[in-house]
Amino acid sequence: MLPSYRYSFSSSSPQALMPQLQSGLSWERESLKMFGREVSVPRQVAFIADVGVCYRYSGKDHLGSGWPEWLLAIKEEAESLAHQSFNAVLLNWYQDGEEYMGWHADDEKILGPAPVVAMLSLGATRPFVFRLKANHSIKHNVELENESWLIMAASTQVLWQHSLPVRKRIKEERISLTFRLLL
Repeated sequence: MLPSYRYSFSSSSPQALMPQLQSGLSWERESLKMFGREVSVPRQVAFIADVGVCYRYSGKDHLGSGWPEWLLAIKEEAESLAHQSFNAVLLNWYQDGEEYMGWHADDEKILGPAPVVAMLSLGATRPFVFRLKANHSIKHNVELENESWLIMAASTQVLWQHSLPVRKRIKEERISLTFRLLL
């Protein structure tokens, strides 16, 4: 059994959120060092967190400078659904189905031993695939629909990896907001 839960987004104006995220944040197409060379990340990234909170992954530092007022209600919804507080959100903007996220677990030490992650999906419906760390042939596919939440429970990052695979037929964009508690 995969320890994840799905909910519908309940904001009063969800259709206004996507353009606000696109224009109201500082998006970056990162380059990360992988296997000794610089690789362009196949999506745009933005990071928001409490002032002074730093999230380091793949050798890249992301520093929080506070939350925009318009995002606080969504943060509160994430906290209510996940039954815990969050101090950071990592956002990924996929222009179409050719942009993706490879296999990984959100298991950096700064997230603690068994982190809960709350993810809000906006835009194109995309498959989100989980595979068991102990046996990669065991997989589960979840369709992430527009304005849906996926809550990854504490054991998810311990036992599973996840990926947003390439889907060339998808021509619409998608933004995901992944809320986390950085220690």
